Amino acid sequence: MPPRTSSNARAPEPDADTGAGQFWQSVRTGALSLAIQHENLEDKIYARLQALIVERKILPGERIPPDHLAREMGVSRTPILNALKRLAQERVVEVFPRRGIYLRRFTKREMARLFAVREVLEGLSARLAACQISPAEVDRLRAGFGRPGRALRGAAIRRYSEHDRYFHWRLVEIAANEHLTAAMNSVRMMFFAYQDGLVRPPAETLPEHQAILEGLRARDPDASETAMRLHLRRSMERLEQEAEAKEAGAE
Repeated sequence: MPPRTSSNARAPEPDADTGAGQFWQSVRTGALSLAIQHENLEDKIYARLQALIVERKILPGERIPPDHLAREMGVSRTPILNALKRLAQERVVEVFPRRGIYLRRFTKREMARLFAVREVLEGLSARLAACQISPAEVDRLRAGFGRPGRALRGAAIRRYSEHDRYFHWRLVEIAANEHLTAAMNSVRMMFFAYQDGLVRPPAETLPEHQAILEGLRARDPDASETAMRLHLRRSMERLEQEAEAKEAGAE
């Protein structure tokens, strides 16, 4: 059964080619084999699609061709469609009748709402992680952000963005709460479908990351949660401001 269709979203413009961007430029030029072993097939396909989203091999607004995926993975269309149905239920992909299945492109207003959810969930992850994390792990997470006060540009911005994603997810892992992990996994997929990269520049967010790390090093659950929630609330407020400015300009 195909994934549930989107009721009010506008269909993207037709692809420039009929091969879904030459099948995402041969899965971003990796000549990647997506072949799936048949044990726990649907779960493995679902996990593989999640990985393609996280690794930015499927881009926001890009069409997802089930036939191409089925051939490359060596499976039938049915488990592919079932996996996509799960992603549609999580609001990560959208289905347009007679047009196809697309990775969802979120608006700034939608992302602001998502950050409100992240504030609560990741505040909890920081609180729980503070009781579990080792000093060595804190040092590794701190080192990944680089030295404070250093101007970042180009490839350094990309590395910072990658470590930022790793940092937030690593705290969920350290928190070791399966219910929190399940809730965050769905939120994480929607976050990776967001198309605009960092919400705020490293000059703003690095001191906030340092404050979270200080709470973790002190094994202080209250300080860790407070710093994390403030960090995400500021990003939410920035997205709301940008959404309001865009909506005002459209009037």
